[in-house]
Amino acid sequence: MDATATTDCGVEILARVIQPAEAGLSLEAARSILEFRLAPADCDRVNLLAAKARRGTLTAEERAQLSEYEHVTALLELMQSKARRSLKNAELAS
Repeated sequence: MDATATTDCGVEILARVIQPAEAGLSLEAARSILEFRLAPADCDRVNLLAAKARRGTLTAEERAQLSEYEHVTALLELMQSKARRSLKNAELAS
């Protein structure tokens, strides 16, 4: 096994799977993905957890939850990057 493969984090693996720099999504899929957002309650929770992290008062459970939010957000950013690239390429092709 390659040394890089053993040290990759989930986001790096997802980036190779999703390939955000490549286009390839249909216009409908790209537009739909760009509408994905965290629910307001989740945004509030992330803000609360981030504030506690800045103060250094996160519990282990809260730290794990914040980490999960970070993973979900990274996935969303990769998907939306690919969606924007797909829309841009479609615009340039027309």
